[in-house]
Amino acid sequence: MFEKIMVPLDGARAGGKAVAYAEELARKFGSELILFRVVTPATVPSTGMGVPGSVSMYEMAVEAADVETGVGVKRARNQLNTRRRQLEDDGIDARAEVLIGDPAAIIKKFAKAEKVDLIVMATRGRRGIKRALLGSVADDIVRSDVAPVLLLRR
Repeated sequence: MFEKIMVPLDGARAGGKAVAYAEELARKFGSELILFRVVTPATVPSTGMGVPGSVSMYEMAVEAADVETGVGVKRARNQLNTRRRQLEDDGIDARAEVLIGDPAAIIKKFAKAEKVDLIVMATRGRRGIKRALLGSVADDIVRSDVAPVLLLRR
């Protein structure tokens, strides 16, 4: 029924709940489990400052943002690969994927390209003004037609 189950994670501990549910489903259906993380690129403040003939403040900020994003990707890969190895030791076919970009857009694009059968994810369960102002990756995924979604409240 579920050949590929995707678990988008954001680094929060509550993601472990989503992994646990997905692990049981993968075990029951013999599914491949895809642990997935999107690293949002570090932002670069705009500035016109700099000394003529030298590296501008903007160029230094761009370089610092690239380094920060790279560190985030490395940390995410290490965390996901640690969990992937644990799952494999428990007999689950698992893989880890880390991409850079806008979380909701990247999750939807990846899930569609991989023909994911189920997305399992945790949500904070924000309501009202917080949800309206902050948005929700989970809400965006649920409203898409990419795949069925199992949401777990943190």
